[in-house]
Amino acid sequence: FSHSLLCQVNLPYRNPGDELRVYQRQSGGVALRIQARTVFNGRTFDEVGLPYGPRARLLMLHLCSLAVKQQSRVVEVDRSFTAFCKSLGISITGRNLRAVRDQIRRMSAVSMRLALNTGKDLVVFQGMMFDGLRAEMPLHADQEPLWSSEVRFSQAFYDSLQKHAVPLDLRAIKALRHSARGLDIYCWLASRLWRVKKPTKVRWTSLKWQFGQPEQNLESFKRAFKAALVQVKVVYPEARVEIVRGGVKLTTSAPPI
Repeated sequence: FSHSLLCQVNLPYRNPGDELRVYQRQSGGVALRIQARTVFNGRTFDEVGLPYGPRARLLMLHLCSLAVKQQSRVVEVDRSFTAFCKSLGISITGRNLRAVRDQIRRMSAVSMRLALNTGKDLVVFQGMMFDGLRAEMPLHADQEPLWSSEVRFSQAFYDSLQKHAVPLDLRAIKALRHSARGLDIYCWLASRLWRVKKPTKVRWTSLKWQFGQPEQNLESFKRAFKAALVQVKVVYPEARVEIVRGGVKLTTSAPPI
């Protein structure tokens, strides 16, 4: 599961650098703003960067899924996410494990503003995604840095997730696990296509604002988007999406689940 609004706005694709403390993304009436914060390492507060890439997306999907399935805003991270990675065929040893742990630390510290402008109302979630966490203390100073073994979603985010959870196909997530853009496009289509009332064209400029990089030229973005869309349509064959002059056309489709 994912939150419907997080299916429309996305995290950074690559590491933007720890010096970037604020990141924004907007798609139509939905806007996301995340700000990097600090985590306590048992002795001092450490600044951590923003979550990014496919691992951060997989982590967010996993935590949202646990919260929805277990009907609890407190979810265990360590063993459950390790098992989740194994089910997707992701190695969780050595360097990869450290990278996963780094994304958990980043996600645990980030604060979020998530806004929806319906044209009639303006709905804003504002605050920490998680309002509590529990972590194992390292026994020695030279061990791996502190990272969350259990997190607690904020009540406001959890309540919103319960109302706006979008079901996703785990097989599709597994197939797209290494592609941040592929995961984003799949989640977007899973949330959007069944709500399309008539064929709708989305222009390349709008798609680049939603799925591209600020420094990326439009032609480069088109190639990357088209390649990712081919992968998405393999795992979501019901998706009625076609490339047309000036953008893509969306037609009402059955949801993936």
